[in-house]
Amino acid sequence: MVCKNCGANVGSEYRLCPYCRSELEYPESKAAPQPIIIQNVINNVNPINSTPYVEYERRSKKDKSVALILCVVLGMLGGHCFYAGKIGMGILYLFTCGLFGFGWIVDIIRIATGSYKDSKGLPIK
Repeated sequence: MVCKNCGANVGSEYRLCPYCRSELEYPESKAAPQPIIIQNVINNVNPINSTPYVEYERRSKKDKSVALILCVVLGMLGGHCFYAGKIGMGILYLFTCGLFGFGWIVDIIRIATGSYKDSKGLPIK
């Protein structure tokens, strides 16, 4: 099939010219192909026993109590940051004495409340 607008050779499976996007005219004997509609039905049911799947919260493999002890004892030197895998932040804490003490206090609160995250962005709990 040849596009009448741009003259490009186009396969018979197209309804629009892939080059100029004009509608192709098909002879009467060969109608334009109909689009294929694929419908996926997604249900959240286990096919084996028909119970809904339960999604578990992803969390870090690091222990919260270890991170809290490291933060209290070595927080000014970034011990908890190195433990969580945040090497860059650990080096920053090491050279600034825990961001001048403010970052150290904030991290103690964040670890105690469970909002502190490891290097992969997973909460330490």
